[in-house]
Order: sequence, then structure tokens, then C-alpha cells
Amino acid sequence: MYKLISHRGIYNKCIKENSYDAIKKALDSDKYIGVEFDIRETLDNELILFHNATYNSKLVSKTYYKEMPKYVPRLQDILKINSNKIFLIEIKNINNNYDKFINMLKKYPNKNIYVMSFSNRTIKKIDVKNRNYKIGVLNYILNTNYELKKLDFVAILNSLLKDDIVNKLKELEIFSYGLFEKKNYKHIFYIIDE
Repeated sequence: MYKLISHRGIYNKCIKENSYDAIKKALDSDKYIGVEFDIRETLDNELILFHNATYNSKLVSKTYYKEMPKYVPRLQDILKINSNKIFLIEIKNINNNYDKFINMLKKYPNKNIYVMSFSNRTIKKIDVKNRNYKIGVLNYILNTNYELKKLDFVAILNSLLKDDIVNKLKELEIFSYGLFEKKNYKHIFYIIDE
């Protein structure tokens, strides 16, 4: 059985990606064991689910939350969803406000939370003692500066997922992005779009 993670939730022309409804729909689906979503911080320090760096030609980090579309949820609202499935959080940008983020996650000790970023600096900032979440890096093959022994998982493009890489990373969980190839390894999760 393949372990499937919904990429930015289940969305369509009526339900936006990374919206509350998209995330909730994915968490309610029997098809998925979890959901992946992106977070950014607004100018007024709200942690929101939003993929792009800009909205209306303005950086999200320079935008107030009230200026964002109504469908854009705050991270705390997503974490309140009652589910024991995987919440795979990709940190896009949190403006050096790591303590706020870590403290928010601590409020949900029973959640199945995984946190990843392309940025080694970001991962180092959230790699704290007694954390209740797992940490990993995105694009591990291209981003090998982080010590494997400090990570719980890695995320890799599916096109780079070769047997020698899988064997090297056998102590870690692997999240694979891209076209779904049916390789049934017990420690690989496939992040797919609906």
C-alpha cells in the first residue's frame, strides 16, 4: 500500500490550494494519510498558508493579513483541525519569528507534525530540544549541507529517487515530490496532487 500525502490539499476551481477547505478535505479523505501545505508570515506576524511569495504584486511578508484573500487560513486554524494524520508543513518564510512558530506547535503535542524547508538556516532554528514535531530538508540531493543524523526525514524530487539514494537514507522517512512512480518502499511517502 502506498502512503499518499495530499499536496496543498484537495482543491479545484472552487476550492483554492492551501485553503482551509482544501486542507480539511484532504484530511477527511481515506485516500491520504496526510496533507502538505506552505506557510509564510505576514507583516502583522500572522503565520498563514500561502505558496507564492507575492500577492497582488506585493510580497506577502510586506502585506497585512487583512489584505489577503478571505480563503487564506492562519496556521493556528489548520492545527485546530481534529486529525491524527500527517500535517507536513513547508516553511517558505517566517521572518525570523521562529519562537512564535515553535511555541504554536508546542500547543499541539499530539499532532503528527512534520516541518521542512529548503533553508538549512531555517531547519537549524527550529531544531530545538524536546520538540513535538519532526524536521527535514527539501531537495536533499541538491541540499546536502545539513547533517543527516539531525534530520527525521528528507524530501526529494521523485525523478532523483534512485535505489542507491533510498538505501543511503534508509534510516529516515522520505517524502517524494513529482510524478508518482510505484516504488513500494516502506519509508517513502508520495506527495501528490489530486
